[in-house]
Amino acid sequence: MGFAESRFPGRAYYAVGHSIGGVCVTLAPASHRLTRIVTVGAQFAYWRDYAPAQLWQMLLRWHLFMPMLTEVLGYFPGKRLGWLEDVPKGVVRNWSRMGPRLETALRRGRHGVLPLDARQIAPQVAGITAPVLAVSSTDDPFATVAATERLLAYLTGAERYHLRLDPSLVGVPEIGHFAFFHARFQPSLWPLVPAFLTEGRLPGAGIGSVTRFS
Repeated sequence: MGFAESRFPGRAYYAVGHSIGGVCVTLAPASHRLTRIVTVGAQFAYWRDYAPAQLWQMLLRWHLFMPMLTEVLGYFPGKRLGWLEDVPKGVVRNWSRMGPRLETALRRGRHGVLPLDARQIAPQVAGITAPVLAVSSTDDPFATVAATERLLAYLTGAERYHLRLDPSLVGVPEIGHFAFFHARFQPSLWPLVPAFLTEGRLPGAGIGSVTRFS
């Protein structure tokens, strides 16, 4: 944000964040200077929020196998396994131990890399006034309604909207957690982001449902 302001002063500033990236946008001290925010699949991996059909599989994979292998090797070898990227040990520890409150989970973990301490998280996020559009998909096992709205509940100072995409209405069998950014959705889904960021325009009902979170 500081770089953008130094290079392009006096502009409107927008942010888009996917998954944990959407959480990180809200933690940035400069986030109160943003004009609008879009998050996609944003949540912080609290296991009780996972989709019920995949709950046990995800618990075993993300909260048992991943941290156990990381403890043995000192990091998670995601590239070698064809599963994400290599992940540092401290990140895996925080990720696998997330609870219902973001600041509590980070207080238990090593949060020294954050630009604020755990006690400042709730007031920091509550101070954001930029309107927020949270995008999730009905087939995303991470960003369920409960998980998405758990994050939105922190943004008490902002107008908050939740777009729940329905793959069948988009004309595809699945979107999931990662596919929103795939090039095949360039004509159908990508335009939703600049429309909201630059004009504040909310998507129509033809691709899912939009609700105002309060």
